[in-house]
Amino acid sequence: MNRTGLSFCAFAVVLASAIGTSACSKDPPPANNPAQLNGQAGWGQQPGQPGQPGAYPQQPGAQPGAQPGWGPQPGAQPGAQPGAQPGAQPGAMPGIPGMPGMPGQQPAGGGGAGGTAQAIDPNLAAAATGLMGVYAGTEAPGMAKEGNIVAGNFSAEGQMLEQQFQFVPGKCYTVVAQAVPPLQVSVEIQYTTPLPGFNPSVGKSNAGTQVSVGGKQNCLRPLAPVAAPAKFILRAAKGTGLAAAQLYSK
Repeated sequence: MNRTGLSFCAFAVVLASAIGTSACSKDPPPANNPAQLNGQAGWGQQPGQPGQPGAYPQQPGAQPGAQPGWGPQPGAQPGAQPGAQPGAQPGAMPGIPGMPGMPGQQPAGGGGAGGTAQAIDPNLAAAATGLMGVYAGTEAPGMAKEGNIVAGNFSAEGQMLEQQFQFVPGKCYTVVAQAVPPLQVSVEIQYTTPLPGFNPSVGKSNAGTQVSVGGKQNCLRPLAPVAAPAKFILRAAKGTGLAAAQLYSK
């Protein structure tokens, strides 16, 4: 190297010392591209990353970094199932009427007095049927039994048993009944019709242990010129116990 070259390099060293840069360095100058300040060119901030410019807006109350549309919604109860009714029990099926504990279900009501008595075999009510046979000898003399004996166990006042028969013109009818004390009963004969609640009464007895309708010489004759459906009703008027009734005709 000649003296001219050495003098130039010495001047360059002095100048580089003043500005902090070596003019003789063979390395390229540092890049001033903003993209390279954050890494390699083209690998800057990505859209959607939390805390960086261009990220997706967060839902109100969402956890940092949560994806849009996920996470707890405003007003949701912890552990609630989507679509659950407010105040519903866990695991309950809402709005299904007829299932226990469901809305709209009505409680079963209790029974009251009245209704149908328990029909039993007349042989099991011998205490009533035996006395009834003696009583029928005075209330239905010369008459024959028509149909079967009606016997029952009356567990509440107002309970009743019915027996259907045909009210035939030209015949005469009597019903006798016997109850085992302290039970008292009554009997009644009615026409039956297809009209609800319309059953004209033919005759009715008072209440007692031994009663009859159309007894002795007062047997009941049909007023209609043709046979008509009818029934007699044995009803518990007072007390409870066993009772029996029998229809007679001639």
